[in-house]
Amino acid sequence: MKQLFLLFTIFTYFLDFSQEALPLGVHSMVSMYQDELTKKFGQDNIIIDDNLHIKNYAGSPLLLAKWSKAEALFNDGKYYKIPNTNYDALDDIFVIYLKNYNDEFNNIASKDFPLVALASDNLIAIALTNDEDGTLRFVQVSPGRFISRPKTKFFQYFTIKPKDALVLKSVYKKVKNNHLKDLPYSDSPEAFEFKTFSTYYIKNKNKIFVPLHLLGKKAVLKAIGDSAAIKVLKKYIKTHHLKMTKPENVQKLLEYYFEEVRKSN
Repeated sequence: MKQLFLLFTIFTYFLDFSQEALPLGVHSMVSMYQDELTKKFGQDNIIIDDNLHIKNYAGSPLLLAKWSKAEALFNDGKYYKIPNTNYDALDDIFVIYLKNYNDEFNNIASKDFPLVALASDNLIAIALTNDEDGTLRFVQVSPGRFISRPKTKFFQYFTIKPKDALVLKSVYKKVKNNHLKDLPYSDSPEAFEFKTFSTYYIKNKNKIFVPLHLLGKKAVLKAIGDSAAIKVLKKYIKTHHLKMTKPENVQKLLEYYFEEVRKSN
């Protein structure tokens, strides 16, 4: 069964993205995005092109540098290929740019504002891919699985299947005053900027996600919270030359911990 799942994932990854129309199954899973954005920034200040820009603001509320190819898993159990997608890290929502606007979306989008949002209640996991950022995978996680309530409901994960994620990364943006404005020799005229913040979460020995602002060997071992396993885990890190500043390596360590160390105790 695992092999079939993996084959399906690989197969769908290489499906053709040349068609910009949304898959039929996605039509009922989008919602209006314009209202929230215009309330915050005003319709005349919104610029939609290779990214989403706001006049008088440095940067973008979107996380990735480009609109990306997406593969999304919805609660109907199906995967859908979606073009021109990005993550709004200010509002914790995924957005689709309808480059070839179609009148079927005239209730939730328009030619002047060809953006729609993926309905969060229907979205389980999504992978975004472009040639500049590579592939980033996100999964929606219940706040009840965390030791303290996180700032987002969507998280990056660092393994093949979202259900196996032991390391998560919450990425979010805030609006701040642009500290570069009016500084000598600065060419940044914007009064505000979108600043990016992040928090990592790893599963501790009780399988509850705990926050870490920075990854590192000492912080990871402390967060796991199993003093009896520290020597074994340190040996595994050293033997496999794992840098604990990389989330992929922390994922490997935790897989070893839960699959080998915990079972032997």
